[in-house]
Amino acid sequence: MSARPDDPLQLTLLLRRLRAGDEDAAAQMMPIVYEDLRGMARNLMRSDGGHTLQPTALVHEAWMKIQRAIDRGAEVEGRSHFFAVASRAMRQILVNHARDRRAQKRGGGSSRVALDDCLDELEARAGDVGVFDELLQRLAGTHARPAQIVEMRVFGGMSIDEIATALEVSQSQVKGDWRFARAWLQKAMPDHGG
Repeated sequence: MSARPDDPLQLTLLLRRLRAGDEDAAAQMMPIVYEDLRGMARNLMRSDGGHTLQPTALVHEAWMKIQRAIDRGAEVEGRSHFFAVASRAMRQILVNHARDRRAQKRGGGSSRVALDDCLDELEARAGDVGVFDELLQRLAGTHARPAQIVEMRVFGGMSIDEIATALEVSQSQVKGDWRFARAWLQKAMPDHGG
């Protein structure tokens, strides 16, 4: 994510205004976070083809999901927390899309949408996205922070430092939890080194 020194405070103030019902705050916030959200989406969707619209579609869906959550009273405090929420939103969108895609494949005849390429790559890297999501939910049931770190790294493309800031823990704690989570997921993943 890009480092703009004025953003943390500015984004925090805009988040407060948005929660207070100021509709203009969202329009002012989008230019501040848009490129970082696109970077997160591009990280998820990188593949050998030119998929310029795919990150945009994911960003817009995630933005709507985040805005709905804030409108419903979700407490999003500051830049790091915002991007942690964005990571979760992107994960949910990709998992739901993968489930819908599998259902459509069983129904036959429907054409593939651009986001499918991203899901194919994620599945190639981590196995079935639905299985990965289920494993991540199981991990979260017993080890919440390591699961959250996986979500932020895999679906949000966040760095160790950014995660440490968002979770208010040390970088060494994040690194340890990241190593633990990767080992746990590798062991639990069916037919993937387990």
